[in-house]
Amino acid sequence: MQTYGVALFYSTREAMKAEEIAKKAQLAIRIIPTPEKIHASCGFSLKYSLSEEMQLVSLLTQNKITSEGFYQAIQAGLKTEYELRAVQ
Repeated sequence: MQTYGVALFYSTREAMKAEEIAKKAQLAIRIIPTPEKIHASCGFSLKYSLSEEMQLVSLLTQNKITSEGFYQAIQAGLKTEYELRAVQ
């Protein structure tokens, strides 16, 4: 079983800016297509380590980037479930 975080955004521009800021801060993140099981305004999300979630939220807040929500993904084999953790 694998767990990780997924941050959703309202626009592609916000997702790409969030990725740029997080990479400059040396967070282990990557941009991914938004999972179909999660409704979102934008087609891109950030996949990140749950241990870095607080840092990511802080960076987004400092840079005035609004997210649509933060999810915890639980992947077991081919099945992945998503649980809403927080809304910014």
